[in-house]
Amino acid sequence: MDYLVRLNGAGREYVGIVGGSFQFVIMISSLIIGKQTDTSRAYYSVTIAMLVLGAFALAECGVSLDADRGGDLRWSLIIVAALVGPLQPVSTELGVEVAYPLSENTVLVIQQLFSNLLSALFIPFFKALKDVGTERIVDSSEMYERPEYTFSFYLLIVLHAAVTVFFATFNGRYLRYERELVRKDREDQEDAQLAAEEWNEAYPDENQPLTHAPVL
Repeated sequence: MDYLVRLNGAGREYVGIVGGSFQFVIMISSLIIGKQTDTSRAYYSVTIAMLVLGAFALAECGVSLDADRGGDLRWSLIIVAALVGPLQPVSTELGVEVAYPLSENTVLVIQQLFSNLLSALFIPFFKALKDVGTERIVDSSEMYERPEYTFSFYLLIVLHAAVTVFFATFNGRYLRYERELVRKDREDQEDAQLAAEEWNEAYPDENQPLTHAPVL
């Protein structure tokens, strides 16, 4: 990200500002979308929407990088933060739903383990490919050279799109939510039975009127 932000000659101070804004947008977006998703319980739909919109945002980043438009690229990165940032907390809740009765901590540890492992594998891989396709290109009017990481970024977009298509085939069940509904139905039945017993104790005679006669 340091290289992407410094494209077109931005200074180190600008890198700090954009990087801090990137993290701040991730935090705010995760809080807002996470809260709304917890209320609606639409974890799968929200995850699909974030993946699809994130793919378009990454594509815009790739186009801006290829065209050497540093300003547009920095704004696109902020949009990526807003769209892709909430994926981890929302997907964690989705994992808890479908893996019930597995504990939330276990699901979170497994997700963190694989995300860190894949990051450790892909980051050196993308870095090794940073110079692919950066040779000078001559067209009819001018000669230009693609920035570094252009091919790596397009590869990231393809990977993101493939994961989105794969995730769209998910057909699991919200086991925790189903369990909560069953528990709620049982509690409602117990409350109704208790209310009926209290009524029978208060009015044991079947012919007892619903209201007492007025006191004269």
